[in-house]
Amino acid sequence: MSILTMFKGVRLPRAAAPSPPVDLAPPEKVWIPLRQHQGRVCDPVVNPGDQVGLGQLVGTSEEFEAANVHASVSGTVEAIAEVYDPAGQKVAAVAIKNDGKDSAYVPEGGLPAPVGGVDDIMKTRPTRLLRRLRDAGLVRSATLGLPLHVDLSPPMAPRSYMFMTGIPVVRPIDTLIIRAVDVDPPVTPNQACLSEASAELEIGIIALARIAGAQRVVIAVPSGQPHEALAGLAAAKQWELAKINSANYPAAHRNLLVHSITGRVVPTPYGEPRDVGVAVQPLVTALDVGKVLTTGRPPVDRVFSVAGDVPNPQTFRVRLGTPIGEAIKAAGGLPANSGKVIVGGPMQGYAHFDLNTPVTKETCGVLVQSAEHVRSFRNEPCIHCGRCVQACPVNLVPAELSKLCEFQQFEDAADRDLLHCIECGCCAYVCPARRPMVHLLRYGKSEVLAERMEQ
Repeated sequence: MSILTMFKGVRLPRAAAPSPPVDLAPPEKVWIPLRQHQGRVCDPVVNPGDQVGLGQLVGTSEEFEAANVHASVSGTVEAIAEVYDPAGQKVAAVAIKNDGKDSAYVPEGGLPAPVGGVDDIMKTRPTRLLRRLRDAGLVRSATLGLPLHVDLSPPMAPRSYMFMTGIPVVRPIDTLIIRAVDVDPPVTPNQACLSEASAELEIGIIALARIAGAQRVVIAVPSGQPHEALAGLAAAKQWELAKINSANYPAAHRNLLVHSITGRVVPTPYGEPRDVGVAVQPLVTALDVGKVLTTGRPPVDRVFSVAGDVPNPQTFRVRLGTPIGEAIKAAGGLPANSGKVIVGGPMQGYAHFDLNTPVTKETCGVLVQSAEHVRSFRNEPCIHCGRCVQACPVNLVPAELSKLCEFQQFEDAADRDLLHCIECGCCAYVCPARRPMVHLLRYGKSEVLAERMEQ
């Protein structure tokens, strides 16, 4: 077992070891967004008044970058209308009134045959396994997640910049990293599932390695937290364990994690771990894969953390489409002097304005802040202290970039590697002038990309 450290970033208070997730009762009505990831919107295949069963397909698309959506409760379709997604954008959603029966839907041809064990996985073609995951509508469980079949499929346009010759070559994946440590604590759904070293997790990891073609499997676990069951599974399967100090933020970021474990540098700004032969998947995604293959049913719930200033911070298993306000209520409700509800986490999340926003496949949890814990930015000039430069984990100069973006000199900022920013928030966290660094950098990146799209 190796213990990995990083030397840049910031040190955050270590999150307490979360308790295993508990089931949250399904709500009276769910709103199932027809897009629950960064990709294409599905078309509804049901109409108001239709009766649907648990796990029935309610939205699909022929587009490759779309993930099927299924009913998370049984009941009656009430409407198809727009709702706000966790990113604050409007998206069409199917409203289903829960009948409280959870009557499982069985298609005419029957459910896909469940996988009997590891031998069945190894005998099945990777393309067939990938098709099963696509039919189930699996999404990589992370902010700005992609449909899992898109994340695992070879790119349609190989990246030639990896090679000096310019010859487009797809580098085969040889390493699979299962991320059991969370990027943005105290929202910790992956760490809450550390004790779930079940047969489903084993099958999920083996299936992911089979699809990706990886011969090496590394499980990144948080140091200082119990993970005996996962360590036993790894030892039995000859997988590696790598301890990550979760207090060193953003040590669990995908690109930084790849560098810490393999020594390989993911090309930026448009590179992905697969460009250097690595696949990175969260632990909860591996669990979902195992459940889909062993049961033949699509996932209808999500591991969802409620953290911060609530009476009972907890991690739940929440039905997809449940309003985030219901999960907050189950954790004790908002404080009397509530300030913010941040979808995601304190460093990379988005402050939201609508507690009726549904839980989706890519949401990992919310952080509730009381008014006294909310820190506002100020319209102050940079004092040139250099702290943001010391903290930036990708070695940028955020002070200069933020000033260029503030005064709309976007191409000059792009020439100084603006697009390499991973938006981790370390610069804003350490800034004594409380400048809105991440806001300015996001603004600049969006303007640069918009200008280049118009050319």
